[in-house]
Amino acid sequence: MTITEYHIELYKRVGGDVDHLLRIGIQEEKTLKNQDIILKIGEIVADLELVKKGLTSFEYTEKLNVKLIELCSNDNVITQMKQLEMFE
Repeated sequence: MTITEYHIELYKRVGGDVDHLLRIGIQEEKTLKNQDIILKIGEIVADLELVKKGLTSFEYTEKLNVKLIELCSNDNVITQMKQLEMFE
């Protein structure tokens, strides 16, 4: 699984909601892979919110940074991920 700029834009467009993706997305966007990536982005955004609020340990923050490096296609995607906010 690799998160790209495309997936971040898709996440924003559907408000992080896979059900919304299935309702409004075109066929190419509705793949299981994209659904899994949207869910993963939501998990990471929630984790990043905890980090921003200072509610995590140093070790947790480091593991999250490693996860971002592993999952994101490049540094620009990592930066964009860190700027995302949770949808309510």
